[in-house]
Amino acid sequence: MLVLRVWAGLPGLLDVVGSGLAILLPGPLFGTLIDSLQERGRPLLLLGTGALLVLISAVWAALAASHVAPRSRGWRPAAREGAITGLLPALGLWVVTLPLLLSAEGTLATAATWSALVDWLLVAGLVEALLHMFRVPAVHPSPIRDLGSAAISRRRFLAGAGALAGAATLGYLGARAIVAGPPTLSLATKGPEVGRLPEEITPTGEFYVVSKDLFGPPRIGAGSWSLLVRGDREVKLSYPELTSMAAVEQVQALECISNPVGGTLISNGRWRGVPLRRLLADSGVPAGSKQVIFACADGYTESLPLDQALAPTTLLATHLNGSPLPSEHGFPARVLVTGHYGMKNPKWLTGIYLQRGPYQGYWEQQGWNAAAVPHIFSRFDFPAGSTRLSPGRRYLVSGIAYGASRGIGAVEVSFDGGGVWHQARLQPTIGTYAWTVWSLPWTPAPGLFSLVVRAADHSGRFQTAAASGSYPNGATGYQQVVVVVS
Repeated sequence: MLVLRVWAGLPGLLDVVGSGLAILLPGPLFGTLIDSLQERGRPLLLLGTGALLVLISAVWAALAASHVAPRSRGWRPAAREGAITGLLPALGLWVVTLPLLLSAEGTLATAATWSALVDWLLVAGLVEALLHMFRVPAVHPSPIRDLGSAAISRRRFLAGAGALAGAATLGYLGARAIVAGPPTLSLATKGPEVGRLPEEITPTGEFYVVSKDLFGPPRIGAGSWSLLVRGDREVKLSYPELTSMAAVEQVQALECISNPVGGTLISNGRWRGVPLRRLLADSGVPAGSKQVIFACADGYTESLPLDQALAPTTLLATHLNGSPLPSEHGFPARVLVTGHYGMKNPKWLTGIYLQRGPYQGYWEQQGWNAAAVPHIFSRFDFPAGSTRLSPGRRYLVSGIAYGASRGIGAVEVSFDGGGVWHQARLQPTIGTYAWTVWSLPWTPAPGLFSLVVRAADHSGRFQTAAASGSYPNGATGYQQVVVVVS
């Protein structure tokens, strides 16, 4: 089923069935899996989906092969065999999974299901061609023996080909699950202390990526892409038309709602794009509209209240860190909105619509908080985890803090598990919606230390101390690392 997905970038049966299963999972269970598995959760979900589809296919192929025994030569028996081994399995799987597909991806599911059918038919045609090419004439002239040998050979070939295709699919998915992991921390040495400060801008190659699309981003060419904005009138923009419009630059951090306490699913970037309100003004806003709906090339959907969509800081971003968006970050265009987790910043945008009633996007359908307002966040970047340091040496304990639209007013560090707190030094921020870099010099004596960090916004409100998982509102709690000094 990878044929069209790999060659043409189209979503296949595996993608949409996996997404459907994710939506059907109970919200608390799905949230627990996200918290415990993090970046490996999606590959493992699709691995299980792939195993299920391979099992179904294997059973079907076994049943089909057991009935393949042509009584005579000619095109009619061949057509009968081809229908049993190719067309019927494709139609059968389509009928069985259709409700799940439609619940998972809406109208995109139909296109994905047809592409999966094409996958099946291509594979079935290849199998039939190979069987015809490599069929060895029987030595004995007996028609009965000849036909029996051909049937057995065909069954063995079908079993082998199916096993090979299944192993390749599951192997690929397994490899993706193994290599999946959190992004690395980008650090820069500054000052005389032993320690490093986080980079103010995350390099594009290290910017975190979270997507429901296991096999990578959809393949979209700048020449073929267009954006439809439907308001009082329809406005259709090409990529050159969009990028020729007056754009603004905005430094802003993005954080995934599934980012754990002290996690790395947060990055800071320099974005450039067109204010969304400019496009909405060109299309006209129908009277009574309250929600702006975003449709994406991979079937993802999201929405914003109209007043937030009209804010000057809500952009249709086309560039990140001075270059066009990489495909994994939403090329040709994505939404950029302040004061929300990354789920409200959809990528690969293809349509913008307005409606009067409420709307639930892809993740909200699974129970995630629709407001998606980030909690105050703080993290150690040095030391990045439990480690061993030398006594009497001067270290620069450092990290980042993020308060979304509320900003960061203070960061405090404790070296005794939260008993006594020390004020950290804050670096000047490079943007109202950027993260804040903090540091604190420390010359430790020998011993065992429990380092804890917490941050407060500009109003003086500290982040929530009570620990909770990311589902459904985002994780809360203080990050703690253990340091041995000896």
